Amino acid sequence: MKTGRIFNIQKCSIRDGRGMRTSVFFKGCGLHCLWCANPEGISFEPEITLNPQNCIACNGCMRNCPTGASRLDENGAPVYQRDQCTSCGRCADLCPTEARKLNGQDYTVEQLFKRIYQDRFYFQHSGGGVTFTGGEALMQPEFLLAISKKCREYGVNVAIETCGCGDYEKFAPCLDYIDFIYFDLKHMDSEQHLKWTGQRNERILENLRRISQHGNEIIVRTPVIPGINDSEENIRETARFILPLASVQKYELLAYHKLGVNKYKLLGKPYLLEEIQEPTAEHMFHLVDVANEVLAPAGKKCFYNLNNDYDE
Repeated sequence: MKTGRIFNIQKCSIRDGRGMRTSVFFKGCGLHCLWCANPEGISFEPEITLNPQNCIACNGCMRNCPTGASRLDENGAPVYQRDQCTSCGRCADLCPTEARKLNGQDYTVEQLFKRIYQDRFYFQHSGGGVTFTGGEALMQPEFLLAISKKCREYGVNVAIETCGCGDYEKFAPCLDYIDFIYFDLKHMDSEQHLKWTGQRNERILENLRRISQHGNEIIVRTPVIPGINDSEENIRETARFILPLASVQKYELLAYHKLGVNKYKLLGKPYLLEEIQEPTAEHMFHLVDVANEVLAPAGKKCFYNLNNDYDE
């Protein structure tokens, strides 16, 4: 029985594709982008997050932790010793306020599809569907294939958000059951890509070429991080790369934000880009103009959705 490891299911999403969608977050990613807004999705292993503000000092975690990793200190504040934790999830199961939460649950295809299909009426009336995101959905190709087939069988539109770092030969069968793809290109300079994401970009670029040849509708996206990849040169080179790709007609720029910063604290990890500020709308629209100098003559379009409008 195939299972997939999922760390979140978000209902009624309007920011992960066309229409109203259910976003399913796959656990595990081959990149480690320093700006990642979902750090709980990077590791494939289940992880506990601790939010002390939600703790009511009921002591249930201490009573049920088999290793002593979860306890309260002398002042009644929650303590979590991560080096002793086996991520069994007992503390999270019994926490009435979700001060402790287990990120990463295994689903069968039937279990996950049941959750997705609950929203079929929203899909039908809005032109929406399911978006498999993460983490990185392509890192679990067998499960992605099985759940995508199930969705196709019942008429559920399937989108994925990917950084393209998977093994093409393993995930290629999934492409027959995916309606459209959001493909992130972080940086065109491979050394800079390695510095900021932990991996070089050659495989990612080749995967984009091959996916484009398959014929799936693709929107390429770049998260614009000031001082890292927001130069005119990088945006222009990205536009030049996608120019000959027939399946890519649109290129979207996404503004850096800090909505996920608190998640690092809950995971007990540092956020290393604290000093970086969000780009201005003026800068974003300037970069759109830079990209369109390359794309527009070929009938392609770069855009920036200031209001997250997915009618583009």
